[in-house]
Amino acid sequence: MALISEISEIEAFIRVKFPQATYEKQTVPEQPTPGLFVVRFLRDGRTLETGMHYRIDRDYQIIHFGKYPEDTMPAMSELSAAIYATDGLPEVHMRFEGFGFSQPVLTENKIYATVGVLHTTVREMKPQRQYDKINHIHPRYV
Repeated sequence: MALISEISEIEAFIRVKFPQATYEKQTVPEQPTPGLFVVRFLRDGRTLETGMHYRIDRDYQIIHFGKYPEDTMPAMSELSAAIYATDGLPEVHMRFEGFGFSQPVLTENKIYATVGVLHTTVREMKPQRQYDKINHIHPRYV
């Protein structure tokens, strides 16, 4: 699955919980506004599990901006509860493995930001060699 599709699905998941918020993908604006969520890709690690598939462990950064620390902490806590209440995003075959967030920090723009990290897992089929089909097999009776 394309990485940008996964980022879009994570954003859509957050949007259900916080429809009034604004959203950005991958880039934090120079002048973030209160109520903004930013979803960013952080890391990708791959592990071969069997001869048929491999596991992709990905981390995504979710940043929430608020005018006060009291705006960001409850929002991230609600998001955390929503993440742990579901297994993941079946649309992109993604499982949620964990989520944690930090204490709010004051930005240069005099608003607060809380940064969270969402740990996910996706399993994908390993490409398999294709063989030509055997055609026109006729049994012989002896």
